[in-house]
Amino acid sequence: MLKLLPKKTLLTLSLLSPLCHAADAPAAAGHYLTLYAAPGVPQDDDPYTWSTVGGKQLSKGVTKADGRAYVKAEEGEENYILKTVSMRWQLKVPAQCWLGAPDAFQQCMQLAKTTSRHDEEQDALKLAEQQKEAKMQARIAAYAVEAQANDDALAWLGRLPSSWTIESYGTRLLRIGDKVAKQIGDALKDGGPDARQFVCRAPDYYGPVPDQAAVDAWIGAPRAVRKVRTGPAWDALVAAGEKGNWMARLELYYTLSSVNVGELSLLEQYRIVQLMEWLHKKQIGGLYGYFSAGIPVTPGNMPSATWRKQDQASLYAAMLGSYEDQNSRGEVLQADPDTALAEAGRKMLACAKAAMPQRH
Repeated sequence: MLKLLPKKTLLTLSLLSPLCHAADAPAAAGHYLTLYAAPGVPQDDDPYTWSTVGGKQLSKGVTKADGRAYVKAEEGEENYILKTVSMRWQLKVPAQCWLGAPDAFQQCMQLAKTTSRHDEEQDALKLAEQQKEAKMQARIAAYAVEAQANDDALAWLGRLPSSWTIESYGTRLLRIGDKVAKQIGDALKDGGPDARQFVCRAPDYYGPVPDQAAVDAWIGAPRAVRKVRTGPAWDALVAAGEKGNWMARLELYYTLSSVNVGELSLLEQYRIVQLMEWLHKKQIGGLYGYFSAGIPVTPGNMPSATWRKQDQASLYAAMLGSYEDQNSRGEVLQADPDTALAEAGRKMLACAKAAMPQRH
């Protein structure tokens, strides 16, 4: 393969002779260029492509022992690109070069630009970073306008700060996340919660649930409907949340948090934090259940080896009133040989079904 040499050396060597070998051309036919690995040492076995600057590939192959790579002309074209594993040459080939002898071809063509493939990759990375930064600046500018208006669908959560960035989002999210994680960790000490103490409570025990029909409709809607965050079902859910329905606010949090952060506007990111802080303040079990899913799957500290730490955290959320976790933990507990635990599991399943029949 081509030995990596300083760009200046490669440029000098590339001018010493012709470079490419046509895809199916005979070993000694047509115009060619010659690659050198070192002065006087032809580059053998180096893959290459020969294309127009517009990207149309005309030939490809592997240089032979003499370093030759055969090339083809494209009618009406003077500008070509030769690429090898590590280098890229941009060449200008006047029409008369193709009329001359093959061994005079390299002296006839003109080298316009030489770059290493490494430089190309770095340029591409730099461009990507610039585009990313430009996109972020556009998002920041859009947020500034939205913050001043403060009239989005979730404006009832409170005023938006005048400036907000992805870094601000990460810091605020981690701050509240750490509080939730610590609370879960404290609850799992000494074996975690006792499922036998489970008490079923209706949704209104945890707070008001006005317009609950809108929440039920949202929960029962197809996944495709719940992904778009627009339409009558979403608008009704937002309206229920505005009226203080804690289940609606939990579903809003679930929906926004499930979206890749890069697809969220800065405004939506801030609304996620507001929802999360509200749910934590109210000690809504569904928030803890959401976090329990992210806990590493490691052995827990309960007698049964099947109860991992993640399972214990889910049970804690179920005891706090997470109907989702009551359903998942109830399925497991109802089959437990301990009759008291099995009964607790059946209670959890019945409680979850009564509260959210659409999800069963």
